[in-house]
Amino acid sequence: MSEHGSPPEPGYGQQPGYTDPYAGHSGHGQFPTYGQPGYGQSPTYGQPGYGQVPAYGQPGYGQFPTYGQPGYGQVPVYGAHPWAATAPWPHGPGRPGVATAAGVLGYVTGGLTLAGSLLFLIASIGDGDASTWLLALGLPCAGVMIYGSAQVLARRPATPLFASALAAVGVLLLAALVGAATFDDDDEVVGIVAFSLFAGVLPVITAVYARLPATLGWIRSGPPA
Repeated sequence: MSEHGSPPEPGYGQQPGYTDPYAGHSGHGQFPTYGQPGYGQSPTYGQPGYGQVPAYGQPGYGQFPTYGQPGYGQVPVYGAHPWAATAPWPHGPGRPGVATAAGVLGYVTGGLTLAGSLLFLIASIGDGDASTWLLALGLPCAGVMIYGSAQVLARRPATPLFASALAAVGVLLLAALVGAATFDDDDEVVGIVAFSLFAGVLPVITAVYARLPATLGWIRSGPPA
């Protein structure tokens, strides 16, 4: 009884008429800390304790992982090829120097081949030999080469330029072989062979530049210019 005759008020945490079944046991009235196992209890793995920060790479409370978006510093790869049609050119927005060189060399080689083939064609009309007629076959090679150069500079496939440059080299080699087999004069044989080797330098370089990985990668990495 209290001083005024009223019954005592229950203590904090106690309800009137409530009998604690665990009265008399140790630890009575103690509550386990959130996230920490009590005595005799196994810890629950996978749940962070109170005040603990979840591990890096795991979404925190109220956050949802984003699927399908690349992480920081990662560049998405579109298609199977690293330089696919929609992938960005990895060396800057401009045209690489080797692609420009392939186009310019194609124009130069095609123009020289066109002029030389016209001269051989005119010379073979009167009394031309087999080698002269073969050298006149450079006319179609020159036409395709000029067309292929325009294609490369416009960011279109380099196959026409590459194929026409190889065809021009083949025409020169074939003319040299035929001349060496048919000419009776040694000076004429040396002349046709030397001319074929000298004239074949530019088509070979053009074909190489048209097939370099940087040229092909720039062409494949975006729409036509």
